[in-house]
Amino acid sequence: MLISFSIGYAQQNADTSECKPCREHPQINGPKFVIRGIMRIWNGNPSIRISKVGTRRILGVSEGNYYKEGYCNIPKLLLQKLNLKNKIIADFVLYPFTDDKSGVMRYVCVDTAYNIKIIPDE
Repeated sequence: MLISFSIGYAQQNADTSECKPCREHPQINGPKFVIRGIMRIWNGNPSIRISKVGTRRILGVSEGNYYKEGYCNIPKLLLQKLNLKNKIIADFVLYPFTDDKSGVMRYVCVDTAYNIKIIPDE
């Protein structure tokens, strides 16, 4: 089954006013960037990772080191759709917490996602 949709900040946080978007996080370390990627749940830390389509680059959605009370590091509606049995393919608007270094996982937060497709993971 294929589900397709987009999430914007107003939609993702309609149920909660205390969660500020990723783009307002005080530990952001650079400008936003957009990638087409595949989001999955992995074993390890961080458990949510995005692989950039067409490359071997893996980005980690920070859950621990860059957790800050009152800020969402991933849209809640997107998080609700992600599980061990599926993957999410989308255009992700990301903000970095760490620098982009070859061979090192870059930590990011997800601000929004567009052109989302949820596909069963094989």
